[in-house]
Parts: sequence; structure tokens; C-alpha cells
Amino acid sequence: MKATAVRIERILVRGANWIGDAVMSTPALQRLRDSFPHAQITLLTTPLTAELFKESPYFNEIIEYRRREAGAKALIETSRKIRAHHFDIAVLFQNAFEAALLAWMGGARLRIGFSEQGRGFLLTGRLHRGSRRRDRHQVHDYLEIVAECERVCFGREIKPATGNPIPVMTASPSQIAAARALLHSCGIDPDDRPLIALNPGATNSRAKCWGEDHFASLADRLIVELNGQIVLIGAPSERDYAEKVFQLISSPGVINLAGKTSIEQLVGLLGDCALLVSNDTGPAHIAAALSRPTLTIFGPTNEFETAPLGPRAEMIRAEGIECARCMLRDCPIDHRCMRRITSDEAFARVRALMKDEERTRNKQK
Repeated sequence: MKATAVRIERILVRGANWIGDAVMSTPALQRLRDSFPHAQITLLTTPLTAELFKESPYFNEIIEYRRREAGAKALIETSRKIRAHHFDIAVLFQNAFEAALLAWMGGARLRIGFSEQGRGFLLTGRLHRGSRRRDRHQVHDYLEIVAECERVCFGREIKPATGNPIPVMTASPSQIAAARALLHSCGIDPDDRPLIALNPGATNSRAKCWGEDHFASLADRLIVELNGQIVLIGAPSERDYAEKVFQLISSPGVINLAGKTSIEQLVGLLGDCALLVSNDTGPAHIAAALSRPTLTIFGPTNEFETAPLGPRAEMIRAEGIECARCMLRDCPIDHRCMRRITSDEAFARVRALMKDEERTRNKQK
């Protein structure tokens, strides 16, 4: 496409479907807003991630795409909504064929995204991954899409990327209040003792899950040795797994809120907690972006591509595992990449993170 200035007034962003991916897209969303400060920007995304961005400064409007709930009917109805907006450009963070099809059906004049799943012919601005190294973080994929939008619309990148972009989120007063109301109803006061969140499940991937016994052992030590209050979190599909961990914990001072929090409550809870220990799932990205101490446990997934990013975010994995980063959802052997991470190792890392947090707070007083 010839690089000439194009007038852009209305932008459609097809956002990521998963919470973690959505959080990782926030540096690109900030850049998009900075690059097109006067444009009307609309987010098209699932109800789950729509709730995450409800108070976001990046968007003027959010359209919920209920494809999973309403089937093909949602595709037709949503394409009509898109067409009524007369979008100048569609920014496709989701890599699915359907995302490009929807933008094309909706009449978006320009359609920018990665040329994957055979959808290149539906795009006017095509990006190619080629032999992309596995050590490039996913945040750069989203930033590359926005950079291509700049090249298409202005003839150049107007904001060259520098350094390592880090997602940034802030828990709003209403989110904190919603979380505290839920915690108080369960007999938990975050100001009484350190509130520590554990996320033991992982939607659609058993291989991502650290053992129930490991999480339970860690919880007992956090309660006994660090005087912590433990809250188990997770998606509704992860509640049974969290309940298994809950039953294995021998110390009092634990509640299981997996499947019982809205996104508003989850963001507020993570913004209020002293620390999160999690598998490689969405809440770890939220906590890291909120600048909370976060320890993420990695085994079958690739931390170079998807590690939660934040000033207090750390990860742990077992060294010397030849099949690590296999990306399988079920381990065909003995789950060694996760089983070899002991609760003692995790506790040592948690204690160090909490000491660093305490020193930081003391300096701020």
C-alpha cells in the first residue's frame, strides 16, 4: 500500500479474547491512543475482556462480541453494528480468520493485522511473522500492529518503540471497594494481615497447573510463617481444582473465591493483595500490571513470549527439563517441569518478594 497520509476518525480494535492477552495488549493500546488522540476508538471483544476495559481511557465505546453465546447470529449482527459505525480502520489484535472476516463484512476501509489462518486476502495491511524467534515477547506483536497502522496512515512510524514496554493497570476506587465488600462478607480484612492470593488452576490446560499438594503446602507455610490470609482465585471452570487445594490446606484463614469474582472484584482484590502466586494465567498478568508482587510458575509454556511483565513480577521454573516449553495442554509423561518445582523453592521466592515489598513501603513512608 502506498504510504500516504490517511484521515482517520473512527478506529475499531478487535481485542484479544483472553485476559492475559488483553493485558499484554495495553502498551499497544496506549500507543494507539497517543498516535490517534482525536479518533473515536471502539473496542470489539468478548464480554470477559470487555469488563476488564470498562473503565479504560483507551476507548470511547465497547461492543461485546457474543459469538460463543449466540453462534453465527452474533457474526451477522455484529457485522451490521460495525458497518453502521463506518470505521476508517480495523486494528486486529486477535489473529483468528473470523476477526478479519468480521472487519471486512463490517466495511472497515483499512484492515491491519498478521496474515495468519489464510486471512491475508481480507487484510489491506499485512504483517508476517516469518521465522520469528521464540524469545520475543507478545507485547511486541501488538505494538507491531499499531506501528503498521502508523505507517499506513501517516507514511511512517510516529512513535518508535524504545526499551521494554510493560503493561500498566490501576485498580480504581470502585474496584477496590467491590473487592473489599466481597472479602468482608467472607470474614477477611485486608488491613488485618497480609492478603495473599493463590491461583492454582488454569483454564484449558492441565499441564500449566502446579500440583494441588504444592499449593496447599505453600499456603500452610504462608499462614504459619508469614501470618498471611489466603484467598484462592480462578475462573469458574477452575473452581473444582481450587477446591481440591482448599481441602488439602490444614491451617485456618483460607477462603476459596475461585469462580466467584467478577472482573471488577478480581482487579480490586489483586490491587489490594500483598502478593499473588499463580500458574501462567490471566490473573498473573493483571497483578503484574498492577505492580503487585507476582510469582508465576512456568513449565509447559514459554516465559520469553508470555511472562507477566511488571516492576515486581518474577517467574520460577525447574531447570534442566529437556521437554520444557512444549506448549502441550496435557503432559504425556510425568509432568516433571512442574513437579520438580518444590513448595520450599516457591516459599523462599515469596518471602524474598514480600521483604522487598516491605522495604519499598518503608522507603515511601
